[in-house]
Amino acid sequence: MLKMNKENQGRFSTMSCTRIHLPVLLLLAMVLFSSCERVTSNVLNVDYRGDNEGLPADGRVTQEQHDLSQDHNIEMEVKAKGNNTLTIEDGVPMATLSNDNTIPLVGLGVGNLQHYLVPLLIASAEQGDKRIRLFDTAHSSDNEHLVAQGIIQGMDRYGNTAPPPNNNTVGKNNGEKDKKLVVHVITKVWYTHLGYERTKLSIKHSFEQLKEAFDHPLVDLRVHMMLHWPRCYDNIHFMNCEEDEDNLPEHIKKSGPPPLEDKKNAWKQSWRALEDIYQNERHLYPLESIGLSNFNYYDLIQLDTFAKIHPHVLQINVWSLLYDPHVVDYCETNNIHIQVYNAMSGIVANPDKAPKAYHHLQKIAAELTTQIEEENTEDSFGELEIEELSPAQVVLAWLIQHGVGVIPRTSRLSRLSENSAITLMQVPELNNLQVETVAHAVEAYLSGTDLEEDIHVSVTFHAPENKDIMIFWNGNDGKKVHVAYVAPGDRFEETTYPDHSYRLYDAQDIDIYVDYTVNAKLGEHKNVHVEL
Repeated sequence: MLKMNKENQGRFSTMSCTRIHLPVLLLLAMVLFSSCERVTSNVLNVDYRGDNEGLPADGRVTQEQHDLSQDHNIEMEVKAKGNNTLTIEDGVPMATLSNDNTIPLVGLGVGNLQHYLVPLLIASAEQGDKRIRLFDTAHSSDNEHLVAQGIIQGMDRYGNTAPPPNNNTVGKNNGEKDKKLVVHVITKVWYTHLGYERTKLSIKHSFEQLKEAFDHPLVDLRVHMMLHWPRCYDNIHFMNCEEDEDNLPEHIKKSGPPPLEDKKNAWKQSWRALEDIYQNERHLYPLESIGLSNFNYYDLIQLDTFAKIHPHVLQINVWSLLYDPHVVDYCETNNIHIQVYNAMSGIVANPDKAPKAYHHLQKIAAELTTQIEEENTEDSFGELEIEELSPAQVVLAWLIQHGVGVIPRTSRLSRLSENSAITLMQVPELNNLQVETVAHAVEAYLSGTDLEEDIHVSVTFHAPENKDIMIFWNGNDGKKVHVAYVAPGDRFEETTYPDHSYRLYDAQDIDIYVDYTVNAKLGEHKNVHVEL
């Protein structure tokens, strides 16, 4: 079992929840500087950039708009008071919302999973060796009942993995009265249900679907409700605005006007419904918080004209986190907690997109792994079967260490441990250079422009004093590529990467050879003295 050392506990319990101007730069100045560099690219492609107001209809951000997003100073205030403080609950890092409720910083997205996988993954994620306490879905996913089933199945298994939570002990043989396990669920109102009465019906149905978990005697279920989108967009490929409206059940259609009739304002009535339920009907629908997802700045500022409550949480994609300073500023000003839902697919899912950036992330992962090994007398990752940190874990840790919630998604049980709260809690605090490097790497992925400088392993091959050798690289396609001839007693320096393999031949007899696989980490140097 991963053991949380006192240093790790202190790091998170005292670290401030940076109500950050994360935006602009690459997060270079995240904790340090008062102004940022310019990040330039000709045109940035994104999946979604919001409303047609102020943005190109095709969803592309022009250089002028990109420059505008950079024209602002980053002022990092590190506060250790009020709603900005991160806390630890049962070994899980938590952010405190503006209503003084808490929400886990690390969750699991299950909205797009195949239905049969949902209970299985949630039940496994709940266990003490992972401690994932936040599950993100949506009403449109039609799986809220499966989320409830997974939570209950997890409770049936709970206690078989050690150690149990410190404060909310659960199980029959714990020697003390059973207490409820706190589990958080985020679900969302789909764009077809925008409008006051339609939204209330959506919320009612969501709670009905989650009822099984609400009724479990050992589960304290806390629901966070969001508006999924401010409207249906004709230019987003998975949205079918008129068709979706036509396919709604009749009782939904009759409950309120189609949101397509008033795209700009229907969501405002939905927000009013959320406010009314949160303030006046929590005895029926106990909402822990209310929030928004995929809202741009032009919609957010409309809240100031009518809202009684500002959102407690805003879900955005990682692109907006870096390139939309107006949204991030708005969240900071109104104490809105930011969650990122596509940190993996949006950044490191495809290493070939920015290989140099990926190599830098690999190097940081290796550095942090070494640091963990040096700080702990035991094998820190032994029971989690993780040999070393991955670039994906580095990016997730980089986000949560700066107060940004993450909702990674996976369909693989093995990935649950890698991206779990209990694992990410073990990642040492990134130093200033590492923060800057991760920020540059993330920007490289998002902009499509790789870093200029790569990072390698340097290997020096030393030929025997009495033999000349031929060096061949075992290429990725299986073919051998000639690299160098090395005279007796001479040496050759190769720039390579971890796990690349070579075959070193006696130049006078190709039947005599040795194989060598690079076992160094990026940034390291190895001397290889060839013996044939």
